[in-house]
Amino acid sequence: MATDKSEPKVGMIAKIAVLCIATLIGVHEALVAYFDQVAQAEEYRKVGSETPQALLNARADEKQRLETGPMPIQKAMQALEAKGRTGASPAIDPTASRDIAPLQGWAKLPHEVPSPMMAPEPSAAPATSSSAAPAASAPAPKGAPKTAPKPAGSGTPNKPEK
Repeated sequence: MATDKSEPKVGMIAKIAVLCIATLIGVHEALVAYFDQVAQAEEYRKVGSETPQALLNARADEKQRLETGPMPIQKAMQALEAKGRTGASPAIDPTASRDIAPLQGWAKLPHEVPSPMMAPEPSAAPATSSSAAPAASAPAPKGAPKTAPKPAGSGTPNKPEK
């Protein structure tokens, strides 16, 4: 009886294995690309090519209401440009934020909010220079930095006045 006593051809086996793996990867990529293209084409046919009639109707209705309301939008923009924000409602006046959540920290690692950092209550009357003077002479809150007040009119030091 004849038997084969030769060594296995490892190089040939490795080449065939690499070729098979490369073929499988290439076929997989080709099929994925093909099915993706077909799925996108079908989605475009069903959804993308349709005109969004409800959206177009809503936009046309909004445009019509803006142009024919009690004060048309163009007239309102011209009035705002002419008068500015004088006499605007207090509901839309810009004010300092009273949101202290960013100062409190994360819920799992809370921090106490220092009282001087909280925004003051919005007042009806704007602050004047006479009301700002007592605040400057008030004692500094605990933990505030200690700084000496600058004298009035000292814009640039060490320059003689002319």
